[in-house]
Amino acid sequence: MNKYTNQYFLDRQEDYESSARSYPREFPLALAKAKGSWVEDVEGKRYLDFLCGAGTLALGHNDDEVNKAMIDLIQSDAPLHALDLMTPAKDRFVETLLSILPEEFARNAKVQFCSPSGTDAVDAAIKLCKTATGRGSVIA
Repeated sequence: MNKYTNQYFLDRQEDYESSARSYPREFPLALAKAKGSWVEDVEGKRYLDFLCGAGTLALGHNDDEVNKAMIDLIQSDAPLHALDLMTPAKDRFVETLLSILPEEFARNAKVQFCSPSGTDAVDAAIKLCKTATGRGSVIA
């Protein structure tokens, strides 16, 4: 049995992190494992993950195919932080993405890569919407 409890980690979190955190107030857990749609806390209790990693895990946690692709890329010494510079991995990704779009749409599509921050992604989405609609205002 694990010698650490959820409360042990929550107390440490309280000591080290600001009070701006919100999820631990509603879900007082310390997660140790995650696979597919399930997470497990440090005490071994399993939960169905309705948060989906706060929206980033459309394939669930630790998808075998995604993990293998990531491990293969990392072990190849490919550049992982190339901003908007071109890499062979990026080229394969764009080619795959365009190949699954309807042909007519793909012919005219341009891919927009945002920076690692969510703020920049939202800013790019707003600009894209304004360009696509010809409108200058956005209601949020």
